[in-house]
Amino acid sequence: MTGGEVILARNTEAPNEQVGMGTPSDIVDESPQTGATTVVSTETAAAPAPTGTWGLAARIASWILVLAAAVVAFALVAVTVGPRVLPYQALVVRSGSMSPTIPTGSIVFYRKESAAKVKVGDVIVFEKPGVSNEKVTHRVYKISNGPTGRYFTTKGDANAAPDDWQVPAVGTGWVASFHIPTIGYILAGLESTLGRLLLLAIPAALLGLITLYEIWRDRGQKAA
Repeated sequence: MTGGEVILARNTEAPNEQVGMGTPSDIVDESPQTGATTVVSTETAAAPAPTGTWGLAARIASWILVLAAAVVAFALVAVTVGPRVLPYQALVVRSGSMSPTIPTGSIVFYRKESAAKVKVGDVIVFEKPGVSNEKVTHRVYKISNGPTGRYFTTKGDANAAPDDWQVPAVGTGWVASFHIPTIGYILAGLESTLGRLLLLAIPAALLGLITLYEIWRDRGQKAA
């Protein structure tokens, strides 16, 4: 083609608009050699679904029950085994004569103390005079001397008048150090074999159910 002009076509199309940040889009990549067009997706993968509220609530409930069972088991050991190897006593209060200071159902822990060091206002435990195998936890109301020696007059905080007996103030005895309310009711129920079995079986069964639920949930998420 002599004397002809060769006209080169120039691409006058406007460039693609820039996609805003944070907006899922597709990037078009056109190969200069083959003319093939490749679409590359920039969409982010969906986040896994959060754990259901039921599973979370069940897990929290199971740990609360396990913690409660551990506290009860510790109290049971403290009352039955501890006094045999350590210098203290622990008894469950079964009456309201010391309310509201020591409510019914409390566990009271006592330390050993010489009778000469016991003073008015201390809470002591002693065998009820004239009654075998019955212990009383009352406050020292008055210390007196009689024909047989020194003795304590005691009184329950909830009682209107002092007790009508005298507690000999000789040797060593047990003075209350602190108490834990309410838990004595539970220990009283655990005196039976069935109660002790339930203490172990209920938390174990609940933990087993929670474990099975989590296994089932994980399999369901993988299948999806």
